[in-house]
Amino acid sequence: MTSNRPKYVFDATPLIYLAKTSLLEAALESCEAFATETVIKETTENTDYPDAVIIRDSIEKGLLKIHSPGNEAKMKALSRHPEIHLGEAETLASAEELKATAIIDDKEARAVAELYNIPTRPGTLYILFRLTATDRLDAPTAEEKLDQMINAGLYLDPRTLVAAKRKLREHQTPPKKEDASKNVP
Repeated sequence: MTSNRPKYVFDATPLIYLAKTSLLEAALESCEAFATETVIKETTENTDYPDAVIIRDSIEKGLLKIHSPGNEAKMKALSRHPEIHLGEAETLASAEELKATAIIDDKEARAVAELYNIPTRPGTLYILFRLTATDRLDAPTAEEKLDQMINAGLYLDPRTLVAAKRKLREHQTPPKKEDASKNVP
């Protein structure tokens, strides 16, 4: 039996900012979620951070599974790209192996993925919009969570931030209904 839930391999940044804003569990419950050993180490190594504890708890609950990429040739090819680091290379290789989508914020990593036909989505924002679109999060709360992410250190260029907020506001505005009096003969 196959699941109707999408399959995602998360890179570090989305895991960290979803955890910082208490959205990680909702995000992981809505999909089959994986991360690599390197990403898990990167996100949980410092036990002083609450987000590290939340990520570890997600693993213990079985919401986030660890996957180690087995295709050494693919890892070698991806590692030749100096614009991405080991965690991103592993995330992309794992996404390809698992026939999943890589959830990754880094533009350069997504560009490298495109060279290898590995599906990606723009990480943290994609998951935030998905939670809103699936009614797991209302738009005003999503905008608050986005502000919290920015305040916690998530970098979005000004154009992307304005576009994201506009998209969230459009989602919360109900569509205009046609004036019924116009249809009266």
